[in-house]
Amino acid sequence: MNRLLPYILISFLAVLTSCRERNPELFQDITGVYFNNRTGSMAVSDSLDVTFVYEAGDVIEVPVRVQLLGRALDRDRSLAIEVTSDNAEEWTDYVLPERAVLPAGASFTDYVVKLNRTEALKKDKKTICLQIFSNEHFSLPVTEIVQVGDTVSTLIYTISFSDMFTKAPAAWEDNLVGEFSQQKFELICKVLDIDPADFNDPEVITLAKLLYISAEMTAYIQEEVRKKADREPYDVEAFDKITGEPLNFGR
Repeated sequence: MNRLLPYILISFLAVLTSCRERNPELFQDITGVYFNNRTGSMAVSDSLDVTFVYEAGDVIEVPVRVQLLGRALDRDRSLAIEVTSDNAEEWTDYVLPERAVLPAGASFTDYVVKLNRTEALKKDKKTICLQIFSNEHFSLPVTEIVQVGDTVSTLIYTISFSDMFTKAPAAWEDNLVGEFSQQKFELICKVLDIDPADFNDPEVITLAKLLYISAEMTAYIQEEVRKKADREPYDVEAFDKITGEPLNFGR
């Protein structure tokens, strides 16, 4: 697809040039907008899946790109964007910008959605749907884009978010720190003050680092077991939420 992209773009530009030559007034009258969000491979995407598991903070900002098709003007123009959801609540689960505007002189803008980390995300995935509409300033000349083996919407953008793992992070080794669980992962990051994102980089969380983590967390669990036995305040997260047994960070 990457090798075909230049030829597709050249063909697209040729069509636009032809339209300009035959109908210059028609082309100049186009003033439209569409969602233009791209993946790392530069393919257009109409959805995004976000997880908080590697985030140290409690808010993730998701910029949703709105692209202008037409001339930039010397004044702000409002955009008509509607956000809906079947299982997420505004202000609790997500926060929207106060206004949706294409700034003066701009050919695009990012409509930034803020996602909030909540306890519910550890069990359920939330989804919000953004849809852009025509208004007094903009039409919708591009409704979808056809890519190799796929057709994506440019008027609807879906964001799914959770605080759950689908698999262990890249640097995790069961034979060094025990079988992976989200509870163990979060306890390690809390007790040892490790950035969650580090676990996706084996060059940061090396085998030597994992041995250190195993030793430190084993000592931590032993101390929490002692506190519990002596009826002292202890860390409940040191014990499996299902079985009640102390977490195991050994081989």
